[in-house]
This record gives sequence, C-alpha cells and structure tokens, in this order.
Amino acid sequence: MNPPLYDPLSPEQPQHLRADLRRELITRRQALTDRERRDAELAERLLQVLDALEPETLGAYCATRGEFDPLPTLAKWRAAHPECTLALPRVQEATKAMTFIAWAPGEPLQPGPYGIAEPTGQAALSPTTLLVPCVGFADVGLRLGYGGGYYDRYLAGREEVYTVGLSYACCELHQLDMQPHDQLMDLVLTEDGLYGLDALSLTLVD
Repeated sequence: MNPPLYDPLSPEQPQHLRADLRRELITRRQALTDRERRDAELAERLLQVLDALEPETLGAYCATRGEFDPLPTLAKWRAAHPECTLALPRVQEATKAMTFIAWAPGEPLQPGPYGIAEPTGQAALSPTTLLVPCVGFADVGLRLGYGGGYYDRYLAGREEVYTVGLSYACCELHQLDMQPHDQLMDLVLTEDGLYGLDALSLTLVD
C-alpha cells in the first residue's frame, strides 16, 4: 500500500467539497461492521498513550455520530489514576466558545445546543492534555472536524495543551489542505496505529 500523500500547499478545497467529504467519512465510520473489535483495539492504544503521557488534567468529549466513545476507557484509566482530573466541553452557541467543565465518571450529563451531551457542573478548568474527535485526518496530524471551528478556536494560543486526535483508520485522508485556522494534533490515534508529529516518539505494545 502506498503511503498517504499530503501537500500542505494544495489549493483550498471549496467549503461545499469539505462538507461532502465530512458526510462521506461520517457515513463510512457509521457503517463499520466490526466496531466492537476496532473500539477495543483503539481503547487499548488510548490506555497506553495515557500511561505514557500521565496527564494531570485530561479533557475529553462525549461521542456523537459514530465517533469513538472515550468515556468508558477514561473511567477505567482514572480508577487507577485518581490524581487526574477529567473535563468535558460545554459550548455556547451564541458566542461559538467552548469551555471545559470538571467531570467524573458517573456524574450526570445533559443535552447541549447541538444535542451532544455536556457536563452539568460549574467548575471550569484548562486541560493539559486534550482528546479531540476527528471526522478525518492526514498522517501529519492535520484534523478535519465538523466545520464549526470550536476546537481550532479553543486551541489557538494554547500551545501548551497536548492534543490527541481520535479517529478510525478508515477515515485517514491521503490529502487535506491546511487552512490558516487549523491546529495540528500532536498525535492522532486510531485502532491500527499512531500518526502525527509525535508518533515516532511513542512506542506502544501490540
């Protein structure tokens, strides 16, 4: 298999083409027939990455539209690492801002403006490590999201936050144009490997 091609200077794709690409990738991951196996493999890799990173404050997300759900894995990991504080995002539809709220496994969640579950607490904090859902990704760590820009805006100026994108191997893109607002992931993790600029610095046990 030829390695994916990535050209950061490729012409920008028109927005309607990016929207078509998002729909195709969401359909592709929702149609996975061996989801249980893939999720188990991705969960195991995520546990190994967390053991290597040892985050103090870990931001995650509530899964939607066929995304990998990290919360069961985080509940398992935090049981062995109670010193780590978990946080989940809350969005403000009017301002397009995203805030992370402290959360612990078992605490209640409620629907947010887009129907995605959000924490009900009030304690805002700043994660040192952030798990980011990816609709698609290029192997250098470039992420394709849903187009709302919430994560790109949140991460702008927060270079100290270590970012780990989560996706499925079927959503790897051979080419994706990098737009001015895009924030590269330090790592992108799928069920079959690591991608991104830091991928070679971590060795996981298969």
